[in-house]
Amino acid sequence: MIWASIIIPMGVGLFLGYTLRRSMFNHKAVWRNWLASISLLLVTVPPLVGVFFLPQPWQDYTLSGLFILCSALLWLYIITSPRRKKRAGSLLWNLGWPGTHKTLLSIGIIWIMIALLQTSIVLDLAEKEFAESYNRPEYYISQIIFYWSTVIYFLWAGLSRLELRENGIYFKFGFIEWKKIAAYKWKEKEGNILTVWIKQRFPLFPTASWEIPGIYKATIDRMLSQHLSGRLRKY
Repeated sequence: MIWASIIIPMGVGLFLGYTLRRSMFNHKAVWRNWLASISLLLVTVPPLVGVFFLPQPWQDYTLSGLFILCSALLWLYIITSPRRKKRAGSLLWNLGWPGTHKTLLSIGIIWIMIALLQTSIVLDLAEKEFAESYNRPEYYISQIIFYWSTVIYFLWAGLSRLELRENGIYFKFGFIEWKKIAAYKWKEKEGNILTVWIKQRFPLFPTASWEIPGIYKATIDRMLSQHLSGRLRKY
């Protein structure tokens, strides 16, 4: 059960992550960001697998700590959203509800089903006072906290709007400053998809893309040229 509770959501996350990136990025960027995800997994998965070789109760303590830590990070990102919005400056244009955010909302709905299933399992075990369980109650409680925190995060992110602000492109789960954009490209054949190349210290997820309504294309193009004039490469 402990394997299923982690491996199944991880598998679902990989599949949905690929689907999400298909909606966010153009074809080349999909594979570039997908390879970045694989690299990240190669770094994080081995230590996670090592946790399963720990003796009890240390295995449960470690996993409980990881669940609580991940939940805290998700809530921290939600709580600090107003600070990022303030740093983004005044609103210039509301670009609507892009396909990326709709995909996030869909992921949130799928996570609701996963969380409900796991919650029902935990409640059944609780009625039996966890007598039939190999794991400690703390493990299940922290797991439920993590699952529902993930649900809330995806619903919160999925219902957000894409905004063009004074200091960059803002969305609730991220903010790309003008100064961090190295280049950009429009792909009009697939519905005015804007792809930006981001300057960052570590080469993880170097691009981001959104489908922009056609009526905003000229405005965004002008804003990018204005803010990034002299150092921008346009592909």
